[in-house]
Amino acid sequence: MTKRQLFWIICLISCLHALVHVFELALPAVQDDLKSHYDTSDTIIGSLSSAFRWPWGLGALLVGFLVDRFGAPPMLVLYLAGCAALCFFISSTPALNSLFGMFFVLGLFASIYHPAGLALISLKTTPEQRPMALGIHGVFGSAGIALAPLIFAVLQTEGMLWQDFFWVLGVIGAVGAVLIYLLRKYLTIADSKSKLTAQKEITDASSIEEPDRDWRSFIILISLTAVHGMVYSGVITFFKDESFLDHPLISQFFAGLDTEFSSKSQRSFLMAGIMLFGCVGQFVAGKIGNPKRLEKQLTVITFLNAPFLIGMAMFTPGWALVSATVFTLVHFMFQPIYNSLVAKYTPREHRSLCYGLNFVMGFGVGSLGAVLAGWLKDATDLNTNYVFAALSILASIFGILLIAFNRSTDSEPASTNV
Repeated sequence: MTKRQLFWIICLISCLHALVHVFELALPAVQDDLKSHYDTSDTIIGSLSSAFRWPWGLGALLVGFLVDRFGAPPMLVLYLAGCAALCFFISSTPALNSLFGMFFVLGLFASIYHPAGLALISLKTTPEQRPMALGIHGVFGSAGIALAPLIFAVLQTEGMLWQDFFWVLGVIGAVGAVLIYLLRKYLTIADSKSKLTAQKEITDASSIEEPDRDWRSFIILISLTAVHGMVYSGVITFFKDESFLDHPLISQFFAGLDTEFSSKSQRSFLMAGIMLFGCVGQFVAGKIGNPKRLEKQLTVITFLNAPFLIGMAMFTPGWALVSATVFTLVHFMFQPIYNSLVAKYTPREHRSLCYGLNFVMGFGVGSLGAVLAGWLKDATDLNTNYVFAALSILASIFGILLIAFNRSTDSEPASTNV
């Protein structure tokens, strides 16, 4: 496979990554409208988010088995078709109890993407290529996070409702399923015999040693991921509630435009703009990712979430807005680095399964952050960003353990890739 072919495969898979995060952020994008439509509380919205996120994580473990057994292309088609169908169902304005079930099943279908897409990229790249490939992959993911509120904001300006938003997502998912089905032969993960050949090619091309397995480090890594996932789900679910999104300068900016925007639309546009800085973070992490220093880089990135979360909680609106922007950039630097570490610590033959277990922790256990944030908002006056700053510091402690356990490995001279 040439570098050009590899680049286009990475871009195609990364588009699917963007779309899965559009599905994920669909609920936070419309949470205000859902609260009004169903006359419910932040605790219920947080629980609804968790209803999506638990299966998004737990389903990834089963998908890991299936991808290792059947390959990525059929699973990716199933992911897109299933998400499309559920978005059509949600757009029909079901009862609240039914909505919980629908978001749960949507999470199951969305859980297919990461074990399939990440395993495909990791198996087609060398350790040197992998951080940059995962950086590109992450840039698209952050773009998807920004696209969800952006698409909804555009639809709102046209007078459409949250139901129309889910209908549009259903159409996009259905078109994507057809496209991936037509291109499926380009997305196959090699069979066992081909894997041996590919492994030899990577051995010849790579100068970085990649051990067969390091389960101790992997367990620490997924524990870190669970805590970091709580920060992600808790902050992102209620991001549109942040008071600094109502900064007077922002309102003046929108007032000067020809089109009239509601306060909800303004918040959606501003949230999308802030989330786009996650793309910058993903790209920077891909560029600086170094196979010899991944543990140190992950620990620093995880710790740096804390000061900017505290800034979001205690600064004046203008500076809180700046702090939120930098937080987004730093927070999403996490993904290319830790996805590279999953590949570093786990054997090739079980790569999809290990990515699945990783997402059980990051998305499944991590979903508790949304429930925690919703409960704190309803039951206390405490700014939730202080709590998530403390969790970021806790996650960085796991990172320090990773550094300690891999110090001897990092100090050894590099040899060949296994």
